[in-house]
Amino acid sequence: MNNGKSKPGGKSLNSVGISSLLVIFVVLATVILSVLCLVTVRQDLDRAKKLSTAQEEYYAADVKATERLDKLYALVNDETIIDISAAAAEQGFEVSGGGRGNQALTFSWSEDINSLSKLVCKAQYSDGTLSVTGWKTVSNNYYEEENSLPIWNGESLPV
Repeated sequence: MNNGKSKPGGKSLNSVGISSLLVIFVVLATVILSVLCLVTVRQDLDRAKKLSTAQEEYYAADVKATERLDKLYALVNDETIIDISAAAAEQGFEVSGGGRGNQALTFSWSEDINSLSKLVCKAQYSDGTLSVTGWKTVSNNYYEEENSLPIWNGESLPV
Protein backbone atom coordinates (compact mmCIF):
# COMPACT_ATOMS: atom_id res chain seq x y z
CA MET A 1 0.00 0.00 0.00
CA ASN A 2 1.00 3.57 -0.68
CA ASN A 3 -0.12 5.27 2.60
CA GLY A 4 -0.09 8.81 1.12
CA LYS A 5 3.52 8.62 0.06
CA SER A 6 4.54 9.55 -3.42
CA LYS A 7 5.85 7.13 -5.94
CA PRO A 8 9.58 6.98 -6.23
CA GLY A 9 10.72 9.72 -8.65
CA GLY A 10 7.36 11.58 -8.63
CA LYS A 11 5.97 14.55 -6.70
CA SER A 12 3.42 14.12 -3.99
CA LEU A 13 0.09 15.84 -4.31
CA ASN A 14 0.59 17.59 -0.95
CA SER A 15 3.86 19.32 -1.97
CA VAL A 16 2.33 20.72 -5.18
CA GLY A 17 -0.72 22.06 -3.30
CA ILE A 18 1.31 23.72 -0.54
CA SER A 19 3.60 25.50 -2.99
CA SER A 20 0.60 26.74 -5.02
CA LEU A 21 -1.07 28.04 -1.87
CA LEU A 22 2.15 29.76 -0.85
CA VAL A 23 2.47 31.51 -4.25
CA ILE A 24 -1.20 32.59 -4.10
CA PHE A 25 -0.69 33.96 -0.58
CA VAL A 26 2.43 35.91 -1.60
CA VAL A 27 0.67 37.40 -4.65
CA LEU A 28 -2.38 38.29 -2.57
CA ALA A 29 -0.26 39.93 0.15
CA THR A 30 1.68 41.90 -2.47
CA VAL A 31 -1.53 43.15 -4.09
CA ILE A 32 -2.99 44.18 -0.72
CA LEU A 33 0.18 46.03 0.29
CA SER A 34 0.31 47.76 -3.11
CA VAL A 35 -3.28 48.95 -2.77
CA LEU A 36 -2.62 50.21 0.76
CA CYS A 37 0.47 52.09 -0.43
CA LEU A 38 -1.52 53.64 -3.27
CA VAL A 39 -4.25 54.80 -0.90
CA THR A 40 -1.68 56.27 1.49
CA VAL A 41 0.10 58.13 -1.30
CA ARG A 42 -3.21 59.52 -2.53
CA GLN A 43 -4.09 60.78 0.96
CA ASP A 44 -0.64 62.36 1.30
CA LEU A 45 -1.10 64.11 -2.05
CA ASP A 46 -4.51 65.47 -1.02
CA ARG A 47 -3.11 66.68 2.30
CA ALA A 48 -0.16 68.35 0.55
CA LYS A 49 -2.52 70.15 -1.85
CA LYS A 50 -4.65 71.42 1.06
CA LEU A 51 -1.54 72.59 2.92
CA SER A 52 -0.25 74.32 -0.20
CA THR A 53 -3.55 76.13 -0.69
CA ALA A 54 -3.63 77.18 2.96
CA GLN A 55 -0.04 78.48 2.74
CA GLU A 56 -0.81 80.46 -0.43
CA GLU A 57 -3.91 82.00 1.16
CA TYR A 58 -2.02 82.93 4.33
CA TYR A 59 0.88 84.55 2.50
CA ALA A 60 -1.48 86.47 0.20
CA ALA A 61 -3.19 87.90 3.31
CA ASP A 62 0.23 88.53 4.88
CA VAL A 63 1.32 90.56 1.84
CA LYS A 64 -1.85 92.67 2.03
CA ALA A 65 -1.38 93.24 5.77
CA THR A 66 2.26 94.18 5.24
CA GLU A 67 1.26 96.68 2.56
CA ARG A 68 -1.17 98.25 5.02
CA LEU A 69 1.60 98.34 7.63
CA ASP A 70 3.80 100.16 5.11
CA LYS A 71 1.01 102.73 4.64
CA LEU A 72 0.88 103.16 8.40
CA TYR A 73 4.67 103.70 8.55
CA ALA A 74 4.31 106.32 5.79
CA LEU A 75 1.55 108.08 7.77
CA VAL A 76 3.60 108.13 10.94
CA ASN A 77 6.73 109.40 9.18
CA ASP A 78 4.89 112.07 7.16
CA GLU A 79 5.57 115.31 9.03
CA THR A 80 2.83 117.19 7.20
CA ILE A 81 0.13 115.13 8.93
CA ILE A 82 -0.95 116.70 12.21
CA ASP A 83 -3.58 114.21 13.38
CA ILE A 84 -2.22 110.71 12.79
CA SER A 85 -5.28 108.98 14.24
CA ALA A 86 -7.67 110.77 11.85
CA ALA A 87 -5.44 110.03 8.85
CA ALA A 88 -5.15 106.38 9.86
CA ALA A 89 -8.92 106.09 10.29
CA GLU A 90 -9.34 107.47 6.75
CA GLN A 91 -7.01 104.71 5.52
CA GLY A 92 -9.23 102.05 7.16
CA PHE A 93 -7.32 101.41 10.39
CA GLU A 94 -9.09 101.09 13.71
CA VAL A 95 -7.50 103.55 16.12
CA SER A 96 -7.69 103.52 19.91
CA GLY A 97 -5.92 105.38 22.68
CA GLY A 98 -4.15 108.73 22.46
CA GLY A 99 -6.93 110.60 24.20
CA ARG A 100 -5.14 112.06 27.21
CA GLY A 101 -1.52 112.98 27.76
CA ASN A 102 1.10 110.92 25.98
CA GLN A 103 -0.99 107.77 25.83
CA ALA A 104 0.07 105.51 22.98
CA LEU A 105 -2.01 105.10 19.84
CA THR A 106 -2.99 101.56 18.94
CA PHE A 107 -3.79 100.73 15.33
CA SER A 108 -5.48 97.50 14.32
CA TRP A 109 -6.58 95.95 11.04
CA SER A 110 -7.35 92.53 9.64
CA GLU A 111 -7.13 90.71 6.34
CA ASP A 112 -9.24 87.70 5.39
CA ILE A 113 -7.19 84.57 4.75
CA ASN A 114 -10.16 82.46 3.65
CA SER A 115 -13.72 81.91 4.78
CA LEU A 116 -12.49 80.12 7.91
CA SER A 117 -9.81 82.47 9.24
CA LYS A 118 -8.34 85.96 9.14
CA LEU A 119 -5.06 87.66 9.95
CA VAL A 120 -5.42 90.18 12.79
CA CYS A 121 -2.68 92.81 13.10
CA LYS A 122 -1.95 95.43 15.73
CA ALA A 123 0.65 98.18 15.93
CA GLN A 124 1.39 100.74 18.63
CA TYR A 125 2.68 104.26 18.12
CA SER A 126 4.47 105.62 21.16
CA ASP A 127 7.30 108.14 21.63
CA GLY A 128 7.68 108.66 17.88
CA THR A 129 8.13 104.96 17.06
CA LEU A 130 5.75 102.48 15.53
CA SER A 131 6.04 98.88 16.65
CA VAL A 132 4.05 95.81 15.70
CA THR A 133 2.42 94.28 18.79
CA GLY A 134 0.27 91.59 17.22
CA TRP A 135 0.24 89.51 14.04
CA LYS A 136 -1.82 86.36 14.41
CA THR A 137 -4.29 84.12 12.66
CA VAL A 138 -7.78 83.97 14.17
CA SER A 139 -10.46 81.44 13.30
CA ASN A 140 -13.83 82.68 12.07
CA ASN A 141 -15.54 79.52 13.29
CA TYR A 142 -17.48 80.17 16.42
CA TYR A 143 -18.29 77.41 18.84
CA GLU A 144 -21.97 76.98 19.51
CA GLU A 145 -23.00 74.90 22.47
CA GLU A 146 -25.10 71.84 21.67
CA ASN A 147 -28.41 72.06 23.53
CA SER A 148 -30.53 69.65 21.55
CA LEU A 149 -29.56 66.51 23.49
CA PRO A 150 -30.88 66.00 27.02
CA ILE A 151 -27.91 65.45 29.33
CA TRP A 152 -28.23 63.75 32.69
CA ASN A 153 -27.11 66.08 35.48
CA GLY A 154 -27.36 63.53 38.28
CA GLU A 155 -30.71 64.61 39.67
CA SER A 156 -33.30 62.84 37.58
CA LEU A 157 -33.43 60.95 34.37
CA PRO A 158 -34.29 63.02 31.27
CA VAL A 159 -37.72 62.27 29.92
